Amino acid sequence: MTSDGSFEVWVSDEAGMSSPELGELKLTASFDVYVSRLEIARQRGAEDPLATISPCAAGGNSRACTRGMLAQLGYTAAELRVVHRLMAGSASGWPGLIRLYAAGSPLSAAQREYVRRQVHLVIRRSQPSASRQ
Repeated sequence: MTSDGSFEVWVSDEAGMSSPELGELKLTASFDVYVSRLEIARQRGAEDPLATISPCAAGGNSRACTRGMLAQLGYTAAELRVVHRLMAGSASGWPGLIRLYAAGSPLSAAQREYVRRQVHLVIRRSQPSASRQ
């Protein structure tokens, strides 16, 4: 983890994300949504609060609630899928930025590349068609 401990600095350092990329992805706001979901799960006595945001371990109501909260940030359906996968993990074994951040784990080269691919999926989709050429 970074010396100041903030998620934004950790992601920037570990994944090489720029401030504009963080802003475009709304990662700070989505991180706040996930933290609120985790705090609620902890207050309700969850053994593993991180499971409440996991794509495999979370129940249907939990997933729907999280998606609804994230949708309020203005993500398109495609962006929402990418951001949820990036932050909370995937069934294919990606642990998610939140779990890695909470564990204080540095990103491996393969994990860093995975993050970059996910970031580019969102940024490429958000650019007007003319600028993609």
